[in-house]
Amino acid sequence: MLGRGKIEKIGLKTSSITFRHGRKKEKFIEPIMEHAGAVHRIIELLTDAEFGVIKDTKEIKAVGHRIVHGGNKFYESVIVTDKVLEDITKLISLAPLHNPYNLSGIEAIKNLLPGVKQAAVFGTAFFRKMPEHAHYYALPRRLIYQYDIKRYGFHGISHQHCLEQTAALMKKPSAKLTMISCHLGWGASITAIKNGVPVDTSMGFSPVGGLMMATRCGNIDPGVIVHLMRKGWTLNEVNTCLNRESGLLGVSGISDDMREVLEAAEKGDKNAVEAVDMFCYLIVKYMGAYHTVLGGADAISFTAGIGVNSPVIRNKICESLKVLGVKLDAAKNKKAVGQAAKISSAKSKIAVFTIPRNEVLLIARETARLLG
Repeated sequence: MLGRGKIEKIGLKTSSITFRHGRKKEKFIEPIMEHAGAVHRIIELLTDAEFGVIKDTKEIKAVGHRIVHGGNKFYESVIVTDKVLEDITKLISLAPLHNPYNLSGIEAIKNLLPGVKQAAVFGTAFFRKMPEHAHYYALPRRLIYQYDIKRYGFHGISHQHCLEQTAALMKKPSAKLTMISCHLGWGASITAIKNGVPVDTSMGFSPVGGLMMATRCGNIDPGVIVHLMRKGWTLNEVNTCLNRESGLLGVSGISDDMREVLEAAEKGDKNAVEAVDMFCYLIVKYMGAYHTVLGGADAISFTAGIGVNSPVIRNKICESLKVLGVKLDAAKNKKAVGQAAKISSAKSKIAVFTIPRNEVLLIARETARLLG
């Protein structure tokens, strides 16, 4: 890998750019108000005379994109064409908070790097082989078919990478591995994987379902939504509440950042303590259910920001999994921050790992595969 980076808080004057090349790290705080501008800035950094990693944009042969939602149309990665763009645009109603920005990135590359091939890698494609009884809701079939309502699942690229890396650490083929992949970041989801194939996942029709997240509520009784709307809430108000005002932020009343919530909890803030307890409880609840669905598991792997960087959260979760024979090595768990590691003790009946999130690697491989 020549270089890697990220741009955060797009749309704010305090946007941050982090760029790593070799062993060096550059960080800039500058206003980046939209995604096209972010893509332009990325290309500038890649070709910068001082710390760029390529001399000219002509060295770029292809660009890979993560597309959050592929709907019922895309079950595998594809080279971007006008027809593909048209089809992704039609899926915006299924992912209004994500797909428009994914499309902005593709359009920006078309304008800045005309002629360069682009690949679309879909976050929902990993779940295409989930059994039908796990894919669908108990709704009238006419609604399912008319409005494409099903449990699509999300974070598929991350869960696939987690599967592959866990298999590598266990020196076992992915196709023979049964595991629970736990993606805990700003968004959060858990996937049950049997012999390399997902059989269930916590997110469903949209990324708001399943676990409690930074600002998303996770699973909720639909009656609550009906109740709020009967009380005069508009559709947009309900949507904003469930997606942007709930989760860690809503329960703690402090922050959507687990680090800040943990800090407040350690100081005795009752709302923060409850937020952490609720977050971990729901994860344990899903893990217990998935362990039963799978008929046992070879491994549990934690990935994404919280999963890889918070020994406290991992320990709290695994303490509640003792009934399954899970036992962490305290020293290994404390040491494993931001790195791939086995953190379970020799006495644990299920191996437990930390797997750094690296969706870009899988996207790069898929892009290269499509180019032949």
